[in-house]
Amino acid sequence: MSLLYDLFFDYTLRNVALGTLLLGLGSGAIGSFMTLRGESLIGDAIAHATLPGVVLAYLLTSTKDPLLLLSGAAIAGILGIGAIMGLTRTTKIDSDGANGIILSIFFGFGLLLLTYIQKLPDASQAGLDRFIFGQAATIVASDVALIAIVQGVVLLTLILFFKELKSSTFDPQSTTVMGFNRKIIDAIFATLLVAVIVTGLQTVGVILISALLVTPAAAARQWTHSLKTMVILSSLFSGISGMVGSLISATEMNLPTGPIIVLVLTAIVVISLLFGSRRGLVIKKVSQYRRQGHFDERRILLALDELSRSHDQRGLYHSHHTISLLVGERHSMRRLLAKLVKEGAILKEGDAYLLSKQGEATVASLALEEVHHDR
Repeated sequence: MSLLYDLFFDYTLRNVALGTLLLGLGSGAIGSFMTLRGESLIGDAIAHATLPGVVLAYLLTSTKDPLLLLSGAAIAGILGIGAIMGLTRTTKIDSDGANGIILSIFFGFGLLLLTYIQKLPDASQAGLDRFIFGQAATIVASDVALIAIVQGVVLLTLILFFKELKSSTFDPQSTTVMGFNRKIIDAIFATLLVAVIVTGLQTVGVILISALLVTPAAAARQWTHSLKTMVILSSLFSGISGMVGSLISATEMNLPTGPIIVLVLTAIVVISLLFGSRRGLVIKKVSQYRRQGHFDERRILLALDELSRSHDQRGLYHSHHTISLLVGERHSMRRLLAKLVKEGAILKEGDAYLLSKQGEATVASLALEEVHHDR
C-alpha cells in the first residue's frame, strides 16, 4: 500500500513509472513490426550507434541538456541506420552482418569519446555513462512530457500507416503494386524506430533498449496470429513491464530500474512461451494430447464396429484385450473406454464392450466424412 501511495504522490517514482510505461507502449508496438520483418538486431545496432552522438553533442555544447544530447543521439541513430541500409544495398553483406559492423564501429567510437572526456578537467561533470546502462531515477517531469509526445506521435503514425506497414512487412513486392512508395514507408519506419530508441536511452540505456523492442513482441507472438492483436499485446506487455519494473526497483532493495524491467519482460516471455494460446509449448502439448485422444477414440469405435461386422452379430460384447489387438495397447486405453462409456458411445458389461446406437451413428458419420474427403 505504501508503494502504491508513493506511485501517486512521490515525485520521482511517479515520473519513473509513468515514463517507463509510456516508453514501453511505443517500444512494444514498433518492435512488433521490427520482429516480423526479421530485423530484430537493427534496434540493437541503432541503440549502440546513438552513443557517439550523445558524446559529441556534449563536446560541442558543453552542456548536459537532455534535449541537446538526445538530438545528437537521433542524428547518430539516423546515420547508423543509413549506413546499415547502404551496406546491405551496395555490398553482399546481409542485414545481420551490417548490423554487427555498424554496432561495433559506432559503439567503439562512442566509448573512445567517453574515455577522452574522462581525462578532461571537468570530466566529473559529464555523467554521460548513464546513457549506456540507463538511469531512470534522473527522469523529471519534462522528460516524461517528451517521452509522452514522442510515443504519442509513434503510436498515431503506426495507426495512420498501419495498412502500408503491414503490406511492407509481409509482402514487400505488393507494396509498390498497391500504389505505396516502399522507400517512404521504410523511411517512416526507420524514423519511428530511431525516435523510440532515442527517448529510451536515459531510462534503460543503450544496452537494454533493444530488450523493450524485441522481447515483448516475441511474447505477444505466442498468443495470436493477428498482427493488430500482436501489436496491442506487445505494447501492453512492454508498458506493464516498465511500470512493474519501476515499482520493484523502488522497493527497499534499491535495484536498478532498467535491468529489473528486462527481467520482468523475461518472465512474461517465459510464461508466453509455455502457456501462449497459439504457440505456447504446454498448450501445444495439451492440444496434441487431446487430438491423439480424439483420434484413439475414433479408432476404438471403428474397431468395435469392425468386430461386430466380422461376427455378424451386433449384440456381442468384446473384451478389452480383443479391442487392444486392433487398436494397439495404450496406457490410456481404459481411460478412453471409460470416457466413451460415460458419453454413451459404447456399452460396458464386466470387462467387455459393445457399440451403442449412438456409437453406431458416430461410426456412420465418420464413414460419410471419409467419403467426402476422398471426393
